[in-house]
Amino acid sequence: MGPIDIVIIVLAVAAVIGVVAYNIWKKKQGKGGCGCGCSGCPSASSCPSANKNPKEEADAEKENEGQ
Repeated sequence: MGPIDIVIIVLAVAAVIGVVAYNIWKKKQGKGGCGCGCSGCPSASSCPSANKNPKEEADAEKENEGQ
């Protein structure tokens, strides 16, 4: 295995780690996986972020602040 092979493997691993980290970051921000808005999405009925009730979200935030 030459130095070129090692560089390619390191770059591929870095790319995979970057994609995984970005998806985790997006999930923590509450954004969907597709990056589009939910208003025109045909899969909005099965998406957890599209089915959230604003009142339930506000109640959950109040509970988290009290802890």
